[in-house]
Amino acid sequence: MSKASASPHDHRFLPLDGTLNTRDLGGLPVAGNGQTRFGVFFRSDVPMDLGAADFERLARLGLSTVIDLRQAHELERDKNSLAARSGIDYQNVEIWGHIDAAGDRPTDPWDITAFYLRALDHAGPGFVRVMTLLANARGASLFHCTAGKDRTGLVAALLLEAVGVDRDTIIEDFALTHDRIDPLRRRLLEDAAKHGVKRSDFERLLGATPDLMLPALDYLATRYGGATAYLRANGLRDEQLAALRHKLVA
Repeated sequence: MSKASASPHDHRFLPLDGTLNTRDLGGLPVAGNGQTRFGVFFRSDVPMDLGAADFERLARLGLSTVIDLRQAHELERDKNSLAARSGIDYQNVEIWGHIDAAGDRPTDPWDITAFYLRALDHAGPGFVRVMTLLANARGASLFHCTAGKDRTGLVAALLLEAVGVDRDTIIEDFALTHDRIDPLRRRLLEDAAKHGVKRSDFERLLGATPDLMLPALDYLATRYGGATAYLRANGLRDEQLAALRHKLVA
């Protein structure tokens, strides 16, 4: 797959042939003059076209856990190359499914930020399940959805804020996705058109610009008291939070 033009963050992206948007959460500044460690947690778009070289690279990185945040129809449409891979603990933890279960889908189905807010309201147990898996993973972990921006972006935001990464850095990391997923964006738009969805509507779901995530972080702060309070309220234990910080913060 083709990659975006050079940026100061290129060293954080894994040069995988089978994904567009796999990056290391290392190298980000943390309050108190620390930074996040490289080689611990990776965020990604769906790894559905991995080749032999990709598998070898991920094995060298010590990848042991893959958390797939998608729903059942997405799992069927885009097969995960790592789901049945020997030595990988593959876990499917739905996020959007919690919104459906609550019967609280946004009235505007193309407002992606509204989905972020609904996810924070209803998917707390799912987010805590993800954090627990990350805390307990024996090696490196990778979490992903389809494009690696919405559900993945929320998980990354909660994780990074909980270990002390500031909001501006979280938003900057979120926005790195926008210019990297054009081939995937085109494929999803073509698929939507086949199902009679207007391009102008579906495009609203496919951005990763700061204005889309900022309201979610504001909502997280004002309604729930921030990531740490939110995760604790939904069942994350202090020892798991400590494990995340120990793993990720240098």
